[in-house]
Amino acid sequence: MRCACLLLTCLAALLFAAPVAAQQSDYLTPEEVEKVRDTQEPNQRAQLFLLFAHQRLEVLEKAMGAPELPRLFVLKDMLNDFIRAVDDTAEVLEWNLEMGGVELRKGREEVNKKGKEFLERLEQLQQSHEIAQSEDLRYDFEDATIALEDLLEIAKRVPDGLIPAKEFPEAAAGEEAEPEAGKPTLRRRDDKPKPPKKD
Repeated sequence: MRCACLLLTCLAALLFAAPVAAQQSDYLTPEEVEKVRDTQEPNQRAQLFLLFAHQRLEVLEKAMGAPELPRLFVLKDMLNDFIRAVDDTAEVLEWNLEMGGVELRKGREEVNKKGKEFLERLEQLQQSHEIAQSEDLRYDFEDATIALEDLLEIAKRVPDGLIPAKEFPEAAAGEEAEPEAGKPTLRRRDDKPKPPKKD
């Protein structure tokens, strides 16, 4: 029983740590990583990644408006950091849409507002700066646009109210649930499944 409790605790920790670990990308500063860890509420976490996206886009805008442009690979890195923040925002929505048990209306509203704003700013950058039309940078701008369009599509799936919690399959009465492939089991390798109880 003690082993079972320990295993369940470990599995729960892994479950809730999964979206955090996935979002601790190298584009975040250590301080930003801490903010992500401290922000557990889904709407606030989505808004946090939108803030990171805004900051990365602002850095790109200033760099492209400077009298002396940075080297091309620097601009590409700036744009890709923006894309990562957008992708992490999308991951927050997708994860919570999948797991349910939460309301994402506030996050959806902020995504719709900021997503459209970001698209306009990207388009303005492309029209205002010749380098954005270069063969090397054009595809990165296209990727950024696609990431934002995907994010806005995910936001359309967010309902107004509470998202129903995901139901996990339960074992039938008197039967042991067989673990999925790759999932841990509490039985020893040589143990045989117990026969169902007779009424």
